[in-house]
Amino acid sequence: MTSHQPILTTINHLIHRIDKVKVCQDHWKLVAESLVMLQHRLNGRDMINCVRKLHEGIEHTLIAIDEVVTGCTDREIDLNGVTYRDLESLLLRLQLRLAQHEADLADDHETKVRTLCNAYHKQQIFAQKFLDETMRQRLETTEQHTKENTMEQLRLLRQKYFNTIEIYLRQCIEQHKSVPLTGLTGDIVVKVAHTFYPISPEDVIQLRQKWRACELPLTRTFIQLKPDKSTSFERNESRRLLMENGAIMLQGAYSRKERSTGIWDRLVSAPYMMSMVERDRYSEEDDVTEETIIRSKRWIVILGDPGSGKTSFARWLVHHLAQILLLNGQHSTDYGPLRIPILIRIGEFAEILKEQPSITLFDYIGKHKWMGKSIVDDSLISSDNISCTLQDYIKQGQALIILDGLDEIPISDQRSKIINIVENFVDTYVQTPTGVSVFDNVYLSKLLDDPSRSGGNQLIVTSRIVGYHAAPLAGQFAHYTIRPMDMEHMKDFADYWFFRVHQHIIDILGLSLTNQGEKHSENLKKELEKPENVDLLDVASNSCLMSFVCCVAFSQLEGSPLPTQRILLYETIVNSMLCLWCTKRLIIPIPDLIRILSNIATYIHGNSASGLIHEETMKEICIESVKDSLNKNIYNEENIKEIENQACEFVRIIREDVGILAARGESLYGFLHLTFQEYFTCLKLIEIETIDTEKEARYESSLQNKVQLAAQSLQHHTNDPRFQVPIALALGKISSSWSQKDFDNFCYEFIKGQDESNSLLPLCAYMLISCGNDLVNYPSHEVLFDALDHLIIAAGKHKWSIVCPFLLDQITVVLKKFRNDIIALWIHNLLLRSSSHDIQTISALCNLIAGKPHEFESIKWLNQSSCSILQSLSILDNETNEFAIDRLLVKIAFSNRRLLSVHSMTFKEFLLGNEIELKSIPVNLFPLIISLYGGLKRDGSTIVFDPLHIYRESIAVTQILVRFLCKNNLNTQDEKIILIKQECLQSLLARIQTHEESPETVDLCVATICLHGIDYVKENKRIISNSLFQMSLSRLKYMSMILRQYYFVNGNDSLHEKEATKFIKMVIQNFQYSESSNVQFLDLLNSMKSSLARLQSSTTSILLKGESISSKRVTLNLPNSLRKENKFLDQLLLADAAFSLERKSCLLLHHFTKLFWILEHNEELDTQYRMAVAMDTIPEYLLFRNDEDLVFPFTFLPSHLQNLYLRLLEQRFIITSDPKDSIVVRLLSWPSEEQFEQQIRLADEVEAKPELLNENWKRIPSGDWLQRNLC
Repeated sequence: MTSHQPILTTINHLIHRIDKVKVCQDHWKLVAESLVMLQHRLNGRDMINCVRKLHEGIEHTLIAIDEVVTGCTDREIDLNGVTYRDLESLLLRLQLRLAQHEADLADDHETKVRTLCNAYHKQQIFAQKFLDETMRQRLETTEQHTKENTMEQLRLLRQKYFNTIEIYLRQCIEQHKSVPLTGLTGDIVVKVAHTFYPISPEDVIQLRQKWRACELPLTRTFIQLKPDKSTSFERNESRRLLMENGAIMLQGAYSRKERSTGIWDRLVSAPYMMSMVERDRYSEEDDVTEETIIRSKRWIVILGDPGSGKTSFARWLVHHLAQILLLNGQHSTDYGPLRIPILIRIGEFAEILKEQPSITLFDYIGKHKWMGKSIVDDSLISSDNISCTLQDYIKQGQALIILDGLDEIPISDQRSKIINIVENFVDTYVQTPTGVSVFDNVYLSKLLDDPSRSGGNQLIVTSRIVGYHAAPLAGQFAHYTIRPMDMEHMKDFADYWFFRVHQHIIDILGLSLTNQGEKHSENLKKELEKPENVDLLDVASNSCLMSFVCCVAFSQLEGSPLPTQRILLYETIVNSMLCLWCTKRLIIPIPDLIRILSNIATYIHGNSASGLIHEETMKEICIESVKDSLNKNIYNEENIKEIENQACEFVRIIREDVGILAARGESLYGFLHLTFQEYFTCLKLIEIETIDTEKEARYESSLQNKVQLAAQSLQHHTNDPRFQVPIALALGKISSSWSQKDFDNFCYEFIKGQDESNSLLPLCAYMLISCGNDLVNYPSHEVLFDALDHLIIAAGKHKWSIVCPFLLDQITVVLKKFRNDIIALWIHNLLLRSSSHDIQTISALCNLIAGKPHEFESIKWLNQSSCSILQSLSILDNETNEFAIDRLLVKIAFSNRRLLSVHSMTFKEFLLGNEIELKSIPVNLFPLIISLYGGLKRDGSTIVFDPLHIYRESIAVTQILVRFLCKNNLNTQDEKIILIKQECLQSLLARIQTHEESPETVDLCVATICLHGIDYVKENKRIISNSLFQMSLSRLKYMSMILRQYYFVNGNDSLHEKEATKFIKMVIQNFQYSESSNVQFLDLLNSMKSSLARLQSSTTSILLKGESISSKRVTLNLPNSLRKENKFLDQLLLADAAFSLERKSCLLLHHFTKLFWILEHNEELDTQYRMAVAMDTIPEYLLFRNDEDLVFPFTFLPSHLQNLYLRLLEQRFIITSDPKDSIVVRLLSWPSEEQFEQQIRLADEVEAKPELLNENWKRIPSGDWLQRNLC
């Protein structure tokens, strides 16, 4: 390292000097960074590893840098004829040379490449930054110059056209000050006014007369914009698709209608048209404010669905800018520099283009109209005068041109022509101050698209999504989509709407009272916040529909809520919109109009994934609908003409007005919102009044026919997911308009379904139950219970709990929407009829009520009577049904034990009625009692036995327990245990002799296992049948699982471990040393360790929340007397065996050391609970003493190999090296073939004659096993 010192010193000196250089500072900063990197690399290298030539190269480079630094420091102004550009280039070359030196010092090729790449990357970033800064400085200079010229030009324009522009601006304010206030009648307004304000009869008359002229002021906008997700590729592909039409026209192979239909069909089905299908759904995304967009973008396209607020926003912006220009004449606003607003409807321009094919958009400006009205209604100013004025503003770059409705062009050829006209206009007149167009270089467009810099016109184009993608604009337009309103904007809209309506009332009547609009809107805002009103949010997210929602809420007097059922809400909104259509001289009667819309909706819902229908198809449906309404078999020319007129009138209305059905593109139509499509589809599903007479004759009565036809109509679509919502709405419609009797009859027919007897999910029953929120009136309890029976029977038959548990979760969610008493009554009735249902159905019901782990909400559906029935049915529980009844009873006992009644002649009644002291019950009986009766209670972290928590009964065992626990003449508890053991065993044998395997027999077998031990039963398996033994084991395994739920450990709870430690301390204090007691004590420790480990092994619990982390569980805390060497431990672990080299060993050692061996394998904590951790952190003796013991490996050996290992030690087949070595055991010799065969024969003899075993060799594997595994 010292050999590098001169170079490192020079580098430090140069870095210090470079900081003082004042010229080309950014370039010098790059050189300084490279010097630092080279310094770090040299610090990590020795001179020995550096080639001297490389060392010299670094020195030469540093000398060159020093000379340049000296020149820049001493003569900053005169660089000896070197230009700044030459100096910058020289510094960049020096930076690369330093990077090369750094790479040469690297040891591997990858590091060399990375070093050089980083250096070049830094230079690229620096160059880009330098270029951007240079461009910015130029722009600022240009902007300052442009700003001065612009302000002067604006002053001259205002001076030149003062009168004309003032009249124009006033007319803009007047034309765009408000929008029609639709949906409110004078009668509704009068009723609301009576509620909130004191008005007289004269006021009522005045309000009715003047209300029709009221409109909603356009003083605010509520749109939310997001960047459009469609890419330039998508838009270009759409444009290419449209342009291909020209080639088809030249071929002349198809008619105009076929060509147009083919284009739109291809466009709608194209997979890249994602923006077309992202509508009608409420979502939450980050907004981009209109202020930000208008300030930062010069060429803007705003896309949105019908009714989303595109035109309202354009009109509001014109009104806002005109007011500012007229009132105070500012040069700028929040939206950037002030420009004269010019709003043009593309549809009106298209009409003029038909008459004057050569007119340009620039020539049309000034002569344009808005909704047929002239933009200046003043006889003193001619259209030529206003045209000259506005066109001069455009020429001087002082205009904001808004083209509204680019997609509203009915003919494809004309659409292409207008697109070209618009693009030519934009290319010529909408440029940056430096003359850059939207069609120029992409980089320049992004860099210079900054309308906040004064000068240059600005353009906003609005269009519907589908129509725009059919013919998008070329160039680098910034595209934004109007997204559905969020909750905040909905509430804001409601406040604004109600305030303005109330203000109209106050102004008409001349009242000097406080506006009550905000108070009136509170009910609507509360409705929007309700979680169950998701469908209301979906509708209200559209600004046009939100106006109708406000109208509905406005008429809800005295704080009454909006209809909670979707069918009523949609019906109210649709009726308001249909009434509005009637005011547009619609010649089609309302009933016929509803029928037409229903047929169109059903067609779209079943055939168009895009939600669109072609105009020709829509006309055909309209004509057929009108024919059906006339109910004629023969039509004359007059009838046909009348039908065609009605169809054309229908198309005209929806093309010209935003209503229920709206134009979405050329010859394409769709419902304004998916809600309306689903609503009218539902009306079609239950449209049964038009059935023909032949079908009527098949049924006994028209009423029965009506019910069956409606049921069949809905059943026909139950398997189609697209019709899920229409079916739900149809059920709601029937429930509201039919009588209770007819509705019940319909439900019975509907539930029958179409061959659903063996289906996994009875769809009809499921739909009826899941549509509870949509039903205006519920069916009778009998109908509801019948539907639920269908579902629960299917759940049991098809094992939902295993195959599809999510279905049970969904049914639970649905049931929670009903009143608790209704569900409780259904459960009770089902359980009362339990004899007619198999165990599968009852198990499915229990799984449904039990719900998810550690959730008890569904327990409220149970009462004491239902729980009593469940307790009586628990004898049917077995492994096949996963002990579903018992698991539910466990949750009931854990959460609400008061539901468990005390029945006579039961063990629970015996314990509580006779006030038996728990201490008098032998401890050995509690495993039996808990296994057969339950009774555990968790109080905090403590688990205790409480008779009040007993949930199960065992008749056969109860008789035995009661008989012997009542005997007071027994001196000791041991006598009671002996007698109970004998009685249980006798009762079990008596039942076995008759081959009985009833639940009582299983309980007796479980009791026998608990009292005598599993080994006792295993040895007598010839007496007990295999099936009975397996059923008993299944019961015990299940109880083991339940115990783990109670003993579940979450967090740092260590109560059970502390209790175990106290118990061990007590045993040690009373311990008496002997060979047998030592073994028993160590076996006790291992048993406690294993038991606690098993009890706390559950990761989750069905009773308690949380998750137990296995790596953090503590199984057994040993007392200090077992954690360090002392007298007790020395006496416990005596060295009682000697092997080679007179080394003594403790044959009990492995019984102790395995306490510290692994409980669970954890890959994250590789040594958790392993011997390494134990040796390092817990018992010091384990490392310093016991690891030398030859019996120590027993800790790691399976029990069936321990005797073999011991035998090999005794026969000196395993010997050790120096006794001072640690536990390093090596196999010096393996038995010869003869010796090995001898060991095998000896093993076979021992297997056959156990009496040959000695005290050191308890049992070894058989010879067959040895041959199979060791040879």
